[in-house]
Amino acid sequence: MMFSKKLQEARKAKGLTLEELASEVGSTKSYIWALENKDNPNPSMKLVNDLAKALDVTVEYLVDKQPNNEDQVFFREYVDLKPETKQQIRSILKALKQR
Repeated sequence: MMFSKKLQEARKAKGLTLEELASEVGSTKSYIWALENKDNPNPSMKLVNDLAKALDVTVEYLVDKQPNNEDQVFFREYVDLKPETKQQIRSILKALKQR
């Protein structure tokens, strides 16, 4: 099942409206609607993590990945870093994307 359908089903199972879920994760109703209804949504891992917490599901369930996925491990380590270190990593990523 695709991310969009899993997100929609989990939201409805929890009894949340688009607006309520958006408020819980610091997003907008229109963006949550787009995640549920557009093909190939590409939310940030932070948003996926926040959505999973709000919906009482795992990130793995939403993104259909294995629990030991390197990106998820990286993200879990990233969220615990100091703000200065996060900024350094973002700067490095930006430089790499410009290549």
